[in-house]
Amino acid sequence: MTTITKYKVSATIAAGETSATAYSIPIRGKILAVGVHYPTNTCTVDLDSDGEAVAQKILDLAAANTDVVRYPRKPVEDHEGTGIEYASGYPIYEPFIVYGRLKLSLATGTAEDTVKVDLIVEEN
Repeated sequence: MTTITKYKVSATIAAGETSATAYSIPIRGKILAVGVHYPTNTCTVDLDSDGEAVAQKILDLAAANTDVVRYPRKPVEDHEGTGIEYASGYPIYEPFIVYGRLKLSLATGTAEDTVKVDLIVEEN
């Protein structure tokens, strides 16, 4: 049976700093949506997998201060890493599959600002 779960992770920039990092609890499933709740000041937000051989870049938002919801997808690949396309030549995309923690990174921000992220995950 498949369930849809909301996970939350937030990072706060410490006084005197311009960046911060926070980690989610372990997540196992497909990332369907990512809601980012910005402070009033701008900062850069990155969301990556953590603990895998190579981190997956799930979200990379340039400096902004407006709340957003994104539906990140990655290209589908065959067993050799070649992208799979529809007959029309357009690539096929699917949600990110994660098994472990996610790393939330803030940069070029303002001290004491907090960014909150809501993760909507499909789990089996």
